[in-house]
Amino acid sequence: MIKLTADDFFIGLFAALASTGLNYISIRDERFDKSMAEVFNKLEKIAPEKGLDIRFRVRLHAFHNDSIATRNAIYSAAQNGLISLDNPEYQDIRFRIRPGQADEILETIPGGKELFAKLAEEFLRQYNLVAA
Repeated sequence: MIKLTADDFFIGLFAALASTGLNYISIRDERFDKSMAEVFNKLEKIAPEKGLDIRFRVRLHAFHNDSIATRNAIYSAAQNGLISLDNPEYQDIRFRIRPGQADEILETIPGGKELFAKLAEEFLRQYNLVAA
């Protein structure tokens, strides 16, 4: 089994989202965290067939509907220069991952490009469902 950390998951997902041409996404409301939780649920279902040992959990807070794992990953990705949080409220993620860099990340991350492309597709589907 190959270990998949929270950083691996979020970096892979951000790279896959950036590779779709998405430039930014709002974290202003609960859509983002709910969508991340749904994507994590999908990952949990397919991880065994991909030989992945998931080393984290994405769980929504019962009252606030946010996730500590998601917030920590956002701040970590920002510190590593993969995303920026736009001022003045820090409620929008702007992807700073270039297309070539996204491919490089997705080729080396546990799970690979195909898995994260599926997860990015699921994220966008869920994100739009919550918005509807």
